[in-house]
Amino acid sequence: MSISSKSRRDARRRTAPRRTDSQTGGPKVHAQLKGPDDRVLAGATFAEGEWTLVLRGEPVASTASAAMLLAMLRHTAASRHAQGIATRLSVSKALDAAASAEAAAEGRTLAEHLDWLEAERRTRNDPPAAAPVAH
Repeated sequence: MSISSKSRRDARRRTAPRRTDSQTGGPKVHAQLKGPDDRVLAGATFAEGEWTLVLRGEPVASTASAAMLLAMLRHTAASRHAQGIATRLSVSKALDAAASAEAAAEGRTLAEHLDWLEAERRTRNDPPAAAPVAH
């Protein structure tokens, strides 16, 4: 290899456009829940048709539902608030639009749908109602 070919290759590498997340096929960040010190407490990514909730840098839940993912982030924020930790949630336009479309398909606004999902979450693990006792 000649010295000039190496310098041409290096010059080409320096001027080549940098790859972004979308070009590498990696997951895109669509939401971040930040604490008062601007540290990320939770986040959400989207890759291969799945929304993933990430806590402390680890994926903890995946769903095809953008609204469900927002409900999980809201629950995480409420849990932190109950511990006295103020949080701030930022959401991408794509996540908001996908969640809003899901809510509209159910005949609800996004806020109504997220409230409905939270109510469903609270009752999901309730013990079944006792059967009436026959005498």
